[in-house]
Amino acid sequence: MKKIVLFITVSVIMLMAFTTTPFAQLPLRVVVNGNRVNFPDAEPFIDDNGRTQVPVRFVSEALGAEVGWEGSTKTVTISQGDKEIKIVIGKKDYTINGEKNLMDTEALLKEDRTFVPVRFVSEGLGARVDWDPAVRTVYIDTREKGDSKDDIPKDGGFEEVNGFLVPKDTNIIVVNSSSDIIETSISINILRPNFEQQIGDLVFVIESRFGKDIANEIEKHVRQKKSRWTYLPEKYIYVKETNQYIWISRSEAGDIPIDIMVPGYVPDTSQYDDIVVEWGN
Repeated sequence: MKKIVLFITVSVIMLMAFTTTPFAQLPLRVVVNGNRVNFPDAEPFIDDNGRTQVPVRFVSEALGAEVGWEGSTKTVTISQGDKEIKIVIGKKDYTINGEKNLMDTEALLKEDRTFVPVRFVSEGLGARVDWDPAVRTVYIDTREKGDSKDDIPKDGGFEEVNGFLVPKDTNIIVVNSSSDIIETSISINILRPNFEQQIGDLVFVIESRFGKDIANEIEKHVRQKKSRWTYLPEKYIYVKETNQYIWISRSEAGDIPIDIMVPGYVPDTSQYDDIVVEWGN
């Protein structure tokens, strides 16, 4: 009897250890006036005080502000019109047009970037800030309510497609496939508006299901597409955890198809010379 109980206990522990929820580790997302902010070399994070920290330059520029840095005093200056915010690294007090204010966290240096708490900076510039914990997204808006048809809904701004979390404001395509060997089809196109944002949304979608490493591999490959006529070779990426391949088709025009193969399907790549097969995590 003791052996049976021990077996059941061990089985439950192993099941808990290897079971993951699809959206447990969604990347943080910052949307300013309906447009997602891309962070090319340093990503936002939530600090020990529960505040979202962002690289100051990218968000400030998205808000139309200028950023200055004084290395000797470790002071960041954010200027927009008649407003000026000064934040000192490592301190909770900051000023808006010379008037002292207090944060419940502090700005910091990380990965050679200056990070600031996004709410205090955005509200200091007069913007509205909303946080949607379900999809880990900060919405920042400087527009008057109702002025834009592009306002992003705070509820239902995303939809689930085959385990992927897909922004409703995106111009990439994510659909169920009718093929017996393809589970989900994703498409980006260099001829559509804002190719850079398409890549950012593609990374977000892939990361929501397969994690950061796989998303980074796909991003690295598709970024080789510099223009409509740039040749992009095929590539397969194997996802060990789900036993399935991600197939990035060759592209000789504007479209870049990315297909998620059904689990267990093994592609035959022996007949091609330019296909790259990589083994993901």
